[in-house]
Amino acid sequence: MKNMKEAQKNNVLSLFIRSLEAIVEEKRKNPKSAKKINQLHLRINFGLEIEEDAYIWFHFICTSGELEIEKGRLEDDYDLVIKSVPEDLMFFTNGENSLFHMLFKKNKYGKRKLQIKKGTTGRNLKKLIKIPGILSLDNGKI
Repeated sequence: MKNMKEAQKNNVLSLFIRSLEAIVEEKRKNPKSAKKINQLHLRINFGLEIEEDAYIWFHFICTSGELEIEKGRLEDDYDLVIKSVPEDLMFFTNGENSLFHMLFKKNKYGKRKLQIKKGTTGRNLKKLIKIPGILSLDNGKI
């Protein structure tokens, strides 16, 4: 994906945004999951590594069940930063790769497949634990 054109970047970004919206909507169909989503307060920056050390960014905000996923990075007041190669994140969201696999295996650039960093609001370990339940279709728990 060297020298990815702007249109290609926008396509990759819109694919992830639509995928996350669809996953959350699917989870809302389960009453238990819907209740937990409605109680969730989460602000995450996602970086999709399209070339080595080159990212396209979007943010995911869930406040009392209201969902906002948009292009760009939250500059202040966010809980976590998650960086991944697009194909690895896609395999994670469709349930093909486990959280363990994503945290301990290396991507094509020699980094962990799922890189998680604390946000401006601290480490947020409780929120970190909820991420697989939000992002993965396969995992029914939140």
